[in-house]
Amino acid sequence: MAQSTSSGFHTYASWGKTRRPKNVNGASSTDHAVSTTAYFTENQRFLHVQCGSSANVTKIELYYHASGVWSTLHIDDGDGTWSQAIVAVSTVRIYEIVGADKVKVTHAGNSTNAANKCYLSLSTF
Repeated sequence: MAQSTSSGFHTYASWGKTRRPKNVNGASSTDHAVSTTAYFTENQRFLHVQCGSSANVTKIELYYHASGVWSTLHIDDGDGTWSQAIVAVSTVRIYEIVGADKVKVTHAGNSTNAANKCYLSLSTF
């Protein structure tokens, strides 16, 4: 969706297709994710979760406007079983979240410095 500015140029209100991951706090942001805060996915396909050396994600939840319900993300372990999606310290994980409208994570770490922070990014490719 494009919005016209006073100079006649268009500024886009959504990310569209992304060639690189965009921070959930804004396309040009480098801010960390706040635990249990909901972030809009902008209809992106992949969720990139990066944890510092003293932080880990213990739960990822997705929200769909169609149901109005938050649900915990589970992933296929490849052997017919499913486990809850988590991210260990000093790790980056990428999850496919096609169709989810919002995402939130629960993470350990008090966010006082980079080692205690988790970052969420979204991308199309």
